[in-house]
Amino acid sequence: MPTLISLSGILVDNWVRYDRLDSLAEATHVLVRVGDLRRDPSLFEYSLFQLGVELESDDEIADITAWLPRLKLIRLKFDVFADGRPFSQAKLLRERFAFSGDICAHGEVLADQLSFMQRCGINQFSLADGEDTDLALRTIHDIQDSYQPALMRSGLECVKNG
Repeated sequence: MPTLISLSGILVDNWVRYDRLDSLAEATHVLVRVGDLRRDPSLFEYSLFQLGVELESDDEIADITAWLPRLKLIRLKFDVFADGRPFSQAKLLRERFAFSGDICAHGEVLADQLSFMQRCGINQFSLADGEDTDLALRTIHDIQDSYQPALMRSGLECVKNG
């Protein structure tokens, strides 16, 4: 089972995927796919649970913009470490759409990419199996100097100037 960390330490992952639920009545944190939102929006629109969405690297952010005020979490899927589309998705979510909820990197998340992910606005990381949690926590803030300003320094504080 992957370890979930944030900028401040290890987290408990209490999000349950919608396709693995027996009943929504008992759920408090439900993670859905973009297709689930399209297929049955009324099921999620006024529900009492916290709502998150899993965004595949080829999903369009435009497909979830109407849902952004309702979403507490967007989990970006990193299928392979060399695919940079989730980095762009995170940056767009923070800059263009002013998303203030949690953005979690999930999938092929490697410790040496965490500081780059953090600079794009990702604030949670579901580490790939076999990744060293202690090393990952130390490397999140590895990059101290850069040419462009960071989107996130701590928590959800947006930074205009580096």
